[in-house]
Amino acid sequence: MTKQSTIWGVIFILVLVIGGVWVSKKSDTTTPVTPGNQENIKIGSILILSGEGASWGEAARNGIDLAVKEINEKGGVDGRMLEAVHEDDGSEPQKAISALNKLTSFDKIKFIIGSSWSNTGIALIEPIKQKGVVAISPSLGLKDFNESSDFIFNTWPHDYLLSQNLAQYVYDKGHRNVALFGGNDVWIKDQTKAFTEKFTSLGGKITFLSEPLVTETDMRTEVAKVKNDKNIDAIVMTIDGYGLTDIVAKRIKEFGIKLPAYSITIDRQIIKNCEGACENLIFLTFLTPTTDFEQKYKTTYNREVEIGADSAYDAVMMLAQAFRETKSTDPVIVKDYLNKITNYSGASGELVSDGQRAFTKPYLVKQVKNGEPVTITN
Repeated sequence: MTKQSTIWGVIFILVLVIGGVWVSKKSDTTTPVTPGNQENIKIGSILILSGEGASWGEAARNGIDLAVKEINEKGGVDGRMLEAVHEDDGSEPQKAISALNKLTSFDKIKFIIGSSWSNTGIALIEPIKQKGVVAISPSLGLKDFNESSDFIFNTWPHDYLLSQNLAQYVYDKGHRNVALFGGNDVWIKDQTKAFTEKFTSLGGKITFLSEPLVTETDMRTEVAKVKNDKNIDAIVMTIDGYGLTDIVAKRIKEFGIKLPAYSITIDRQIIKNCEGACENLIFLTFLTPTTDFEQKYKTTYNREVEIGADSAYDAVMMLAQAFRETKSTDPVIVKDYLNKITNYSGASGELVSDGQRAFTKPYLVKQVKNGEPVTITN
């Protein structure tokens, strides 16, 4: 072989390589959903799967897997199967960011379900913007998350709405001077503020306010103050999913306080941890799964529906609907479709868009009776 033919051979190979890279990059940016394209559509999740709040993450993971299973059993999306890749953030912002980097860079995923809570969700806002991926949280209730970008959505209503409704509920029960237990967390502070503003606007008074670190394990000093204040006629907790709720409840029982108690969005794990101290506690919740979803979830996992399960299921179904209708898995095209959804009838109920990539729906009033959350009418 001559030197000249060798050079031409090298040039030919380089042209093939460069052309192949160009085609690969082009196909990666716009992936049409067609029967001829059999590559799986990957959906990632960033959820609390360990530590405090793990019941929320586990429920969401189950909801995702159930939706993926049902879609695949029906042939997938135009012949393409869905594949879920789950990551645990342990409710730690840096772990959430690392999980996002792994899912987008290593797994090449463009659609994320998560995160579970606001502290990690807020940390993910800028990275999500930079990467241009679509993210849907199944349980994060802070509006700062979804309102930060038209790529970010919530299938769980904003928690401040629930806190405002709780304020109205407590006031309508005749209470005028309440002790309010919140916590030093961005998510809880938002709810505490919403309750306070609504309750005081109605004419009520926050006689006592406590916002300790969510890791506090004592609370005896604070609860003793409530016991000694004879003007207080009810106790309200806006602590939500943190275990601080059962700490406060146990102290209330320990001090023999018999005042009516109210809360928002507690789960079965908290009720269990209360060890009877949450008995008769009334709370408002956006956990409103349909009967059909409750039945198939219990059949599949042998457990009751918990926060995140139905709304994570709906998030996957919304994405699948977007893939089918747009014939695309381009995040820009998909997010444009999702932004146009005004109403969605899903496993978590009848969802109505607020126009800023979050949904609202009716809430339920529940009371802990014999260790179980029971829906009540008043």
